[in-house]
Amino acid sequence: MIRLDLDIDGIEAIVSTLQPSEKDVKIALKRALNKMAKWLSTRTNRGLSKELNLTQKILRRRLKKSSIITTSTGLSIRLFYGLNDVALIHLNPKQTKTGVTASKRKVNGAFISKSKNQVFKRVGQERLPIEKQVDVIKQKADSYLENTEFSSFEFQAQFLKILEHELKWQMKWME
Repeated sequence: MIRLDLDIDGIEAIVSTLQPSEKDVKIALKRALNKMAKWLSTRTNRGLSKELNLTQKILRRRLKKSSIITTSTGLSIRLFYGLNDVALIHLNPKQTKTGVTASKRKVNGAFISKSKNQVFKRVGQERLPIEKQVDVIKQKADSYLENTEFSSFEFQAQFLKILEHELKWQMKWME
């Protein structure tokens, strides 16, 4: 779980400068948090893509953002990453003489089934059973998300910039 806390002094400085109503602050804060969730998901998507050697498109489909949740400590937004195994068929596989190559992954003895649209490998010497070939990403992704330090200074600077913009827009719109 990624946890980023904001310094209240920067928010109070913006509020004291602009002097918006409480309603304007709440609306602008929610909009700013939604934009920051998008900003954070973009950053983590890029990092995970490099870490896992996957395209961002595959990871973006697995990302879900929930709405803003009010907790006892304040407002929070949850980002959910689906870290189930990735089927090799989604990695643009190519059939080779020795097996299948998908991205930078090589599976000897595998084949691409056109009718099932999957990459399979025979379990034994017989024709059946076969098993679907996947790339396991959960362990690498979890370690990346837990160990990566997101710059709270960079996050806070971006948040304050967006919050100030949203407050100005909200106050102008409400006039």
